[in-house]
Amino acid sequence: MIRCSRLIALIILLGLPTLLAVAGSAEPAPVRQYFSIGWARSLGFSPRSIEVLFTANITGVPQIWSVHVTGGWPHQVTFDPNGVSFAAWSPIDNDQLLVAADRDGNKRDELYLMDLRGGPWERLTKNNNAIYRYGGWTRDGRKIAYASNERDPSAFDIHVLDMVTREAEIIFKGGGRWEAADWSPDGRYLALLKYNSNADNDLYLYDTLTTELTHMTAHEGNAMSSAPEWLPDNRTFYFTSNLGREFAGLARMNVDSGKLEWVETPEWDVEQAIVSRNGRYVAWAVNVDGYSEFNLLDMVSGDVVRHYRLPRGVVSALRFSPDSQWLLITHGSATDLWDIYAYLMERDKLMPITHSGTGGISPETFVEPEVIRYPSFDGRQIPALFYKPAVSQKKMPVIVYVHGGPATQARPDFSPVIQYLLSRGYAVFVPNVRGSSGYGKTYAALDDARKHMDAVADVEYGARWLASRRDVDSDKLIVVGHSYGGFMALSCLAMYPKRWAAGVDMAGFPNLVSFIENSPPWRRACREAEYGSLESDREFLQEISPMSHVDKIRAPLLVVHGANDPVVPKSESDHLYEAVKARGIPVEYIVFEDEGHSVDRLPNRVSAYARIVEFLDTHVKKR
Repeated sequence: MIRCSRLIALIILLGLPTLLAVAGSAEPAPVRQYFSIGWARSLGFSPRSIEVLFTANITGVPQIWSVHVTGGWPHQVTFDPNGVSFAAWSPIDNDQLLVAADRDGNKRDELYLMDLRGGPWERLTKNNNAIYRYGGWTRDGRKIAYASNERDPSAFDIHVLDMVTREAEIIFKGGGRWEAADWSPDGRYLALLKYNSNADNDLYLYDTLTTELTHMTAHEGNAMSSAPEWLPDNRTFYFTSNLGREFAGLARMNVDSGKLEWVETPEWDVEQAIVSRNGRYVAWAVNVDGYSEFNLLDMVSGDVVRHYRLPRGVVSALRFSPDSQWLLITHGSATDLWDIYAYLMERDKLMPITHSGTGGISPETFVEPEVIRYPSFDGRQIPALFYKPAVSQKKMPVIVYVHGGPATQARPDFSPVIQYLLSRGYAVFVPNVRGSSGYGKTYAALDDARKHMDAVADVEYGARWLASRRDVDSDKLIVVGHSYGGFMALSCLAMYPKRWAAGVDMAGFPNLVSFIENSPPWRRACREAEYGSLESDREFLQEISPMSHVDKIRAPLLVVHGANDPVVPKSESDHLYEAVKARGIPVEYIVFEDEGHSVDRLPNRVSAYARIVEFLDTHVKKR
């Protein structure tokens, strides 16, 4: 008899009908089917390059699974009721995993050691109120690096944990946001990243022999660099950076000289750059207007493979095996689920090793977006993704979905939220307003500090573009956003009140001043670099806050928030709800007691989005 958990895993991973359908029960509600759609993302390999470690949502929350590199029956590794954030196999012990997990979405991961042969997890970090960020095993499996603010809530120190004695040592006391990136192959150097803002960081190397810290990416203005990918010589590494460039390129640097040499400099951002352990291969992706173009360089032959025989989509992770024979590619598109492919390089052989299930929904119903550009107030062309429902309508209601970040990018990857909204007859328009990443350093800085309302105007001009179309119902435009996107949605409702038929704010912040005041001490400097300083810009920030213009909001509003949100305090939504309610505007408020900054648990996601559609149907479609 097949155990229940394994039966569920097989059904979802192999893309068969849902368990209820197999059992002959009634079909689940459509919303549950959409949010039962599976995804899988690679984390790495076992020490012998045989097993692949990955995270998947098969059980309703992210858990860790493993599968043979050639595919086959997956094995569930973790069973934590809250889900698991991350895991990394020991480089030398096939039975040991480092696991990171938080509680009820509070984003405070603790680090644990898990024995795959059984037994309770060993907790390696002890402070419930601190934040811990994993920074990598040494190749000999002797040490683990991590960053934590347990000593000082406003600063992240770099710790090294001896896995034999279980004793941790602070090797560097930081100020602000520091992260341990990874070790050199011989364990001498530990790469560190210091984040000054969402658009600016610095790469340092800490020498464990001399205890010296060397700044490798000194620069003026904003520049972002990734963690090093080392060659076997322990002196040379590859990394991505936009130092002195508009877009991130692929670079090589020598530890001794500090000289930077550009390897690839396209007029788009290079992402996900990695180097095989034997130093023979370098792989990377280029973000071309949101879509990924894969590259694999064989440094022996000089050949570059610039395709990967997958549908046009997005690559979210690349991982080489320890024996340098295999490359894992995590890929998804608007119509293809997130899955993992294994590429055997010497044989030029590509095979899927996970098969995420569609929740019983026909993939033929999934919709690919059109990539468009529309003019904003200053003539700048704003890129956007435009999804139209498969069922044609004379006049479509349109949801304008504003991404969060703000320094992120909406990409044409798989979104059960968007596909569900499309299935209910709503078109979805996703603008990458100024301030988004992916379009160069200049574009990303166009909404900084006192220019935030320019990004709001971009949304308004996107709405004007939509309203001018014959297939759009201009009286049924809806603005939706999460986190910073929630701030943007509220700003649109307050600044352009006649435009919108309804709005949905998910964990947004209506008051920039209180949001920054309540930011964790370590995060405040980065936020002020992005939004403006309370010392010099308080009056301006208060003026542009949606809360200061709440009396102008006239569209029905739905507010969603998690009680354990460590990013945007729930009090922000409390105040917003009361203020809108006092004006007599239709407003509803949903609070999830076991969620944080996002709604992650399957029952909660089903409840939230079913209610969102019901709210929009009532206040927009049936109006």
